Amino acid sequence: MSNRYRQSIGFGLIGRLVLILSLGACAANPVQLPDIPALENQPKTLIPSVDLLLVSPEMREFAHKYGRWERATASRAWSLVYAALDPYLLNFEYDPMITLPADQAFKTRTGNCLTFSSLFVAMAREIGLEAWYQEVKIPPQWSNINDTMLVSMHVNAVVQDRRTVYTVDVSRKKKQAVEQVRRLSDSEARAQYYNNLGVDALLEQDLALAYAYFIMGLETEPRLAFIWSNLGVVLRRNEQIADAILAYQTALQLDPRQTVALNNLYAIYDDQGELELAQELKPKIEKYRRKNPYYLHYLAEIANEEQRYSDAINLLNKALRIDSNEYRFYFTLAQSQFHSGRTDVAQVSLDEARRLAPPGLQEGLLILPGDSL
Repeated sequence: MSNRYRQSIGFGLIGRLVLILSLGACAANPVQLPDIPALENQPKTLIPSVDLLLVSPEMREFAHKYGRWERATASRAWSLVYAALDPYLLNFEYDPMITLPADQAFKTRTGNCLTFSSLFVAMAREIGLEAWYQEVKIPPQWSNINDTMLVSMHVNAVVQDRRTVYTVDVSRKKKQAVEQVRRLSDSEARAQYYNNLGVDALLEQDLALAYAYFIMGLETEPRLAFIWSNLGVVLRRNEQIADAILAYQTALQLDPRQTVALNNLYAIYDDQGELELAQELKPKIEKYRRKNPYYLHYLAEIANEEQRYSDAINLLNKALRIDSNEYRFYFTLAQSQFHSGRTDVAQVSLDEARRLAPPGLQEGLLILPGDSL
């Protein structure tokens, strides 16, 4: 399970904006930050400051009830971890689309892993334990919402007691031997919270609200590259091209490995006809794009249009090896197989697309456009 921590990128060739979720690191290099560009011709929206670790009376009662020694061999941390992950006690339901502060998370018992981690860290500290957020570096997990691509990364909580360290993960996944982790500060976690809400607003096309949340994130942690990249998306959508370029360039100065900002910058150069600048960036992003199943799907669509059906099938099989649960991949694969004369396997692919498609879209997948199976 993954935390919704998002960045925005655009594929200039696709002509759509893509949202990428990843956990960014603070840059170590001393970059001189520019002034944040103002959002032009949009209403000003004020965002209240949020205490991500606010403890409600109900949380306090839960923490003190379950975070106690049940026997001599059990620590408070172990007891609290057990209660937090027990479906009959806390009964927290993971939802990658919901970002909440700790007190609201306890009330609703739902949220993403940033939400759960905030809830646990707050309760652990309430009973005097040392607890913190932890970023977990995992391979990107892609999804698509309303033609907006999302890639999820992961965060969990860590608590220490009696010289023993416990990792608390809402996904209940086991720690890998070579897993890379990084301790997050409270301010970074709070900046991630504002960033997530900013992307929610961006998905709703509310540029003013998205801008306000991203500004709050940068005011909390001004050197987070992914927020600068997301800010660039708002500015670009608001047709402030020069300001968007500045935001993406700042993100890359803060984190030269920031492939999301690199993609955004490439998309702008490509759209603006700055072919030489785009060509300079293209080799750096091509390898990254080839790991994105939705980009492979896009290339397959082009191959279908050019009647290169074997190429399309190969590209779609690669996409499905990365994500085998995306109905659009199977539907396009069925088209490619059908047009290449492989009607039997095309029917199998189409059936799989129907099975995976949301209920409201299943009827639209009954036949292939212009043909019948």
